[in-house]
Amino acid sequence: MDHTTGAILIFGAIAAGAIIMFVLERRAAAKRLEARGGREIDVANLIAFGSAAGEGKKTHE
Repeated sequence: MDHTTGAILIFGAIAAGAIIMFVLERRAAAKRLEARGGREIDVANLIAFGSAAGEGKKTHE
């Protein structure tokens, strides 16, 4: 096995690992969304209104 073949195998392994990690993260995100009943929580609202934003309540108008 020469250097080119080794480099291709290593790059392929890294690419395959990245794809697998991406797929696992997307599945985990889908599970978290399902656990919240399909509701998306806007991070900007969490920063502005605290944890009450996740419950649909805002601390001020």
